[in-house]
Amino acid sequence: MKRGIKIAIAIIFVLSLTLPVFARARGLGNFLNPPPEPRLTYPTAETVILTGKDFLEFKWGISELINIDYYDFRLYKGCNMFASNLLVKQRLPSDTFSIKIKSSLFEDRQVYTWALRQVSFSGEKSDPSFSSFKVIKK
Repeated sequence: MKRGIKIAIAIIFVLSLTLPVFARARGLGNFLNPPPEPRLTYPTAETVILTGKDFLEFKWGISELINIDYYDFRLYKGCNMFASNLLVKQRLPSDTFSIKIKSSLFEDRQVYTWALRQVSFSGEKSDPSFSSFKVIKK
């Protein structure tokens, strides 16, 4: 009886190590952990100067090579990421690493927050990466 329990524990242990690797290789994600947060690259400074510019381009990179289905991009007015402050919500293909938003959407001296999540093929979402910035247009 003790031998059977030891074998069962060994099998469970081996499966716990190999299942996440197998799932990732098949594009199923990691059932134990959500995808990592994306790495925001621009804008990440306190202030963004939009004087004379038609667009503000948001840029990011992946933090780890995993099977991403799409990115969930959101732009909020203010620092709080509440639905009532949501200005832009877009689902972007996994091979996209930037999005341009018309500068006419932004108000001078207003603070905005952008957030980005990675979503795996199995529907798992990363925690959002986010950054707030103040717009200067004049």
